[in-house]
Amino acid sequence: MQAVAEERMREEAIAWHLRLDDAGTCASGEDWDAFARWLEADPRHNDIYEAVCDADLALEPAAELARNTAAEAEVDPFAEIETPTARRWMWPAMAASVALAVLGSWAVTGGYLSSDYTVRTAPGETRTFALADGTRIMLNGATEIVLDKSDPRVAQLNAGEAQFTVHHDAARPFTLSVGEQRIVDVGTVFNVRTGKRALQVEVAEGAVRFEDGVTHLRLNAGDTLDAGGDSIVEGSKPVADIGGWARGRLVYRETPLVEVAADLTRARGIAIELGPDLAGRRFSGVIQLDGDDAALQKRIGTLLGVKVTATADGWSITR
Repeated sequence: MQAVAEERMREEAIAWHLRLDDAGTCASGEDWDAFARWLEADPRHNDIYEAVCDADLALEPAAELARNTAAEAEVDPFAEIETPTARRWMWPAMAASVALAVLGSWAVTGGYLSSDYTVRTAPGETRTFALADGTRIMLNGATEIVLDKSDPRVAQLNAGEAQFTVHHDAARPFTLSVGEQRIVDVGTVFNVRTGKRALQVEVAEGAVRFEDGVTHLRLNAGDTLDAGGDSIVEGSKPVADIGGWARGRLVYRETPLVEVAADLTRARGIAIELGPDLAGRRFSGVIQLDGDDAALQKRIGTLLGVKVTATADGWSITR
């Protein structure tokens, strides 16, 4: 009976993972509330759901290879046309079946070999996933984050940019580490970007607490913070502009073009070389990321008043 019960839990965990992963940031509040109730119904649900997520991450390289192979295959003009709905559920169904096999092995061994695991995205790739506590994380391109299977309330951002929609728990606040700095959730949606020069935090909803061992600051909705070197600069921006990359647009106000170029590389995976006289130039405006590379190339040239040339490695932007 116990084996049957655990098998049912694994099937439920897979169903929740597919449901939330498919909906992404569009999942309703009712979905997340129902998911939280399912997690709280049995202490085993949390571990089983985390195992399902790990199995899915482990399958991604093989799934990507299969997708590429299918795309390269010769098309049969007389074959039955696959409906979008059927194609949409093909990979989740395959992932579910393999995940069950992986979970069977996990159940026999009775635990994990390691508590930490790393999720990475390539330039131009984004990924959205849910943690066992209901927190949603969306990674921008060229991003690396380290998570903990045994504790979904902690994370470490090593590089790149991510948006967090945190399931608030006053008793166990979600904590994101970036180097020696920490961002502690006070019930919020926030965007974080880290690079060689600075950490940038922008709060879209609720509040966070910034800590670096010396400074403790509370940031509310619309507040921003840039921490680089020995300086910390607080500011503000419209909430609608925060995390715009997750909605397909980049919003700037007097931003150096070198930062705009870095954002485009992260979002679209296009290496960009700026002319030496453009690095310090500033731009204010909105860049829509939709369309193919040729359309985006033309759009950027018009918006920035520059010449954008395709090269063997990417783009060259000059006056």
